[in-house]
Amino acid sequence: MTKLKRIKKYLFAVPVVLAVAMFLSSQALALTCKVTPSTIPISLGYHGTKVQITGEGLDAPDLIVQIHSPPGEEHLKYKGKAGGIFWMKLGTMTFKNVPGVYLVYSTRPSHELLSPEKCAELSIGFDALRNKAEIESNLKDLDRDKWLTEFMKFKKVEHLYLEQSGNIKVDSANHSYELDIDWPFEAPPGEYDVEVFAVRDGNVVDKADAKIKDHRVGIEEILSHMAFEKPALYGIIALVVAIIAGFGVGMIFKGGGAH
Repeated sequence: MTKLKRIKKYLFAVPVVLAVAMFLSSQALALTCKVTPSTIPISLGYHGTKVQITGEGLDAPDLIVQIHSPPGEEHLKYKGKAGGIFWMKLGTMTFKNVPGVYLVYSTRPSHELLSPEKCAELSIGFDALRNKAEIESNLKDLDRDKWLTEFMKFKKVEHLYLEQSGNIKVDSANHSYELDIDWPFEAPPGEYDVEVFAVRDGNVVDKADAKIKDHRVGIEEILSHMAFEKPALYGIIALVVAIIAGFGVGMIFKGGGAH
């Protein structure tokens, strides 16, 4: 092989080696997301649980983690004065394109990490949620902002909506992160999306996804299935349980009063 051919061979090999090196480097730093436990069983004594979200390949100083159910509809009844005198339920509001559960965690407040435009583009944060939400109601002169605020307050009280910053542990030396959360026992059974955004200089530079599945087991699963598939039998059992419970309470108070 002549010297010229060897030079051409090396020149061809250099970009290939560089491309492979860059690919391996990008793969090594690809952001990951792991949820433990990824499946949450809802049993009879269930009252919430601890969930840990961890990952590697972090190549940014900040993170935003959001957990949510698919967008859907939420129905709430509202009160008002009937005839300007009595407070009573006047109707139902339907909030559309809103998740039943929406939890947002970040290293710093999300408005400090991303612009409102970027948050809206990527559907990150409560402001982006408000912008996409729709309300249907028989209420005249509907004040959208007012009722969306009330709706979100209600969801926060129910522990189904949350926005929190400062509780994500970032290990810059090992390019890893860790987030421990209290999974709300009020969260209904279903599959939830976990989205992790790595943020640097006002931009999302990487993203990772995972799932959390919340499902009934044991007697909870049996009763839930019965309520939908055999409502008559479920009603009879519920009535019998109520009678037995009432009888038991009566016996306790009767016994207590005899002393």
